[in-house]
Amino acid sequence: MRKNEMPYIQSKTMLQKEFPLKLLRYSSQSLKQPLHIHEYTQIAYVRSGMCHHQLRGKTLTVGRGDLFIIAPGVEHSLSAMDDREFEVVLIDFLPFLVREQLRPFADTLQRLLVSLEEPHNLAELPQPWLHIGKSKQPLVEHLLEDIQDEFDHREAGYEYAIVTSVVKLLILIDREYRKATRKKSAKSSSAGLQPIEEVKRYIHDNYSQDIPLEQGAFLANMAPAYFSTVFKKETGQNFVDYLNEVRIERAMELIRRDTHTITQIGFQVGFHHLSHFIRTFKKRTGITPTEYKKAFGNPT
Repeated sequence: MRKNEMPYIQSKTMLQKEFPLKLLRYSSQSLKQPLHIHEYTQIAYVRSGMCHHQLRGKTLTVGRGDLFIIAPGVEHSLSAMDDREFEVVLIDFLPFLVREQLRPFADTLQRLLVSLEEPHNLAELPQPWLHIGKSKQPLVEHLLEDIQDEFDHREAGYEYAIVTSVVKLLILIDREYRKATRKKSAKSSSAGLQPIEEVKRYIHDNYSQDIPLEQGAFLANMAPAYFSTVFKKETGQNFVDYLNEVRIERAMELIRRDTHTITQIGFQVGFHHLSHFIRTFKKRTGITPTEYKKAFGNPT
C-alpha cells in the first residue's frame, strides 16, 4: 500500500458507518484534486461539460458519458479545465454493500469491487474506463437522479432503494463492457481493427469535445506512437485529420439546415476559434463556410 506517497482517504472519514455509501457532485471551476487513493470504491460519471481525470498514470480529457470505476488503492485525481463548465457525479461506497447481488459477475465487476483487505494486483484489474453512448446516457442519469432523490428525502427503506439503483447501474456498466468485448471477439480475425473502430465511434459521439490523440490511444489500449500508426493504416488519415473531417461533415449538415450562424456552428462542432474553423472547412471543401451557406443553405 502506498499510504505514505500520496493522500490516503479512509472510509471512516468519508462514509457513515451505518450506511457507507454517498453521492457527490463536483462542478467548481477551481477544482484541482491532488493525486490520491482511497479504501472504498468510487464510480465517477461525467454528467456534462469536460474536465481532466488523471488515472493510472494517464491524464485524460473526459466529457459527458465517460464513466470510471475506481477500485480501492488506485491513484487518481479530478481537475477543472480552464473556465469550462462541467459536472461530475461520484458514488462512493464500500464493496460489501453490493457484492452479494453482483455475485454472477465474478469475471468482470467483482474484480473491480475488491477491498483493500483482499489480495489483488492493481495492474491486473480490468479496464476501469467506459464511455456510455448517447442512447444509454439517459438511463445512467435517471439512476443517478433516483439515488439523489432517495438521499434528499430519506424515506423508510431509502438505503435499500439506493443500493438497488447502484446495482442496476453496475449491471448496465457490465453489459456495456460485455458488448464491447463481444465486438472485439467478432472481429478477432482483423487484428487491431476493433480498437480503432471503438475510437471512431467515440469520435462520432463526442466530436464537439476536445479529444487529444493520447485519449484515443488510451481508448484503444495502445501506446500513442503505435496508436497513431495503426489509426492511419486503418483509416487512411491521421487522428487529427479524421476528427476534423467528422466535425466538418457535421458542420456542413448544420449549415444546410440554416438554423445557426457560422460562428455558432463552429463552436458547436468542436472548434474553439472561428479562424481555425474557417481554415479547416476550406481545406476540406475548397470553399469557406459562408460560401457553402450561400450555395447550399436553405433560401430565406
